[in-house]
Amino acid sequence: MNTIRNYFFGFALFLAGQVYSQDCTLKKTTDDFSGMPKVSSGFIDIQGIDLSIDATGKEIDYFFVIRNPATNCIGAESEAVFVFEGGKARMTMRNTGGDNCNGYFHTVMKGGQYTPANVQKLATKKVVSITFSDRNDKKTTISLTTQQQEQLMKLSDCIAKEAKALPR
Repeated sequence: MNTIRNYFFGFALFLAGQVYSQDCTLKKTTDDFSGMPKVSSGFIDIQGIDLSIDATGKEIDYFFVIRNPATNCIGAESEAVFVFEGGKARMTMRNTGGDNCNGYFHTVMKGGQYTPANVQKLATKKVVSITFSDRNDKKTTISLTTQQQEQLMKLSDCIAKEAKALPR
């Protein structure tokens, strides 16, 4: 009886791993500037804002493209405020990309052996909304569906795990 239970348990773990790994389909490429290996989620649409999460062995980049023409001039003072499930916990990220009026909002964090705290939060907590402010303090707020909350968490988790395995 124990043998059957052990086989069943092992098979259940195998299936769980297969289901999880299917959610982590990242594109493996080479970084154009450094020539080092890179992983990317590719672009996903979150309520009219495109997001791509990229990682090299040295950094993790959350790249948002805000398609709202009223709030697309991004500067050094621009920020994104992430509100987590429950509404009490928040996290603010500043734009670390350059000034632009294309709606490009980058948040680049140092990667490497350890997962940055902001990436860890995004990988473990559901984000219910994100508010972007442009350099003129105009705001764009998006509310994530349950499916998008799960997708953002899973992609953040996958990127965090893969980034640790990339050469530095």
